[in-house]
Order: sequence, then C-alpha cells, then structure tokens
Amino acid sequence: MIGFLDALPAPLSQRAKDFFALWDECRRGRKLPLRSDITPEVLGSFFETCVLLELRGHDDIRVAMAGNTVNAHLGYDLTGFNYLDLTSAENRSWRAHLTIAQAAQPCGVVIYYWLRFADGSVLPVEFCGAPYCEDGVEEASLILCCATGLAKTDMRGLPMDPDSYEEGDGMRFIDLGFGVPPLVPSQRQAARPVQ
Repeated sequence: MIGFLDALPAPLSQRAKDFFALWDECRRGRKLPLRSDITPEVLGSFFETCVLLELRGHDDIRVAMAGNTVNAHLGYDLTGFNYLDLTSAENRSWRAHLTIAQAAQPCGVVIYYWLRFADGSVLPVEFCGAPYCEDGVEEASLILCCATGLAKTDMRGLPMDPDSYEEGDGMRFIDLGFGVPPLVPSQRQAARPVQ
C-alpha cells in the first residue's frame, strides 16, 4: 500500500515533505486539519517560518499569523496585512484566484522565491502551503504556509527587495488526495471572482 508521502509528486525537498507529512498527521482521520492544530507545540520547527492566511473574500486574504523568522527577514510584522498587498497590482487578482482555488479544491501548493537583499545576496526559498479549517467547520478557509530556507541563513536586518517576493516562480498545486484545480499557475488566465 502506498503511503501519503509516497503519493506526493516529486521533486519536493525533505522540508516540504515533512511539512505535508505534519499536515497529514494533524488531520487525525478528518478530511482537513483544524485551526486548533496550529500551535507552536504541534508545528515544532515549522512555527517560526509559518504564515497563516485567512480567506475572507476575493479581495481580502488576511495574514492571521506570521512566524518571528518571517517577520525578522521582512523587517516588519505581517500579521493583519492583506496577503494580496504583498504582490504587484497586476498580479493581485490572479494570486487571489489561485489561493481561493487551492482552498476550494482543497490541495497543497509549492512556490519558489529568490529573495534579493541590499548587499546583492540571494536567498532561495521554497514556500509550501496546505488548507486548514476553522474549528467546527468542514470547508477550508485557512492556508498554512511554511517558508523553507529562511531559518538557515543570517540575513536578518539586511534590507530586502520587495519585488523579490511579489511573484514567485514555479508555482504548482500538490495533490493531497483530493485532486488539483484545472488551472496552470504559470499561465495567467482571466481570473473570475470565486464566490
């Protein structure tokens, strides 16, 4: 019998596999894990590099929580920000469409960023995300994301080029057992508002 991790598409870094394995463990026989599973104790080493997105509407995807390592690299606390404000204006609608489609499916996601710093250094980051539900609700309205690579470097305090995190490369949906949306993230299509 094929296990959950064996069914995930390759290539994924070991850290990404560990993230999706934790997501699977948090389900405890349910379709999706719950918000109450998002604690420092449960997330362990992921907690400091996690971002929790709360889907409120097509134009409002709030950062409900951001780990200290993420905030330190950015130079400010992301909590309370609209996730869509972290992208370029022309990319905003498409990013909203992809994020909402990910929760609606539900499925995971992997995106690669090349974060650039003022001293010319570049930090590759793999950004993984998976859907969660509010406690007592069965439909996903939360996306927990984890940035791998941030904790392995000491670039905190160096100014980061915001353009380097406005749009990632190589975004792909990850089938977590429920399929993936019929969208090709790298080929922007007309984004229709999702109800």
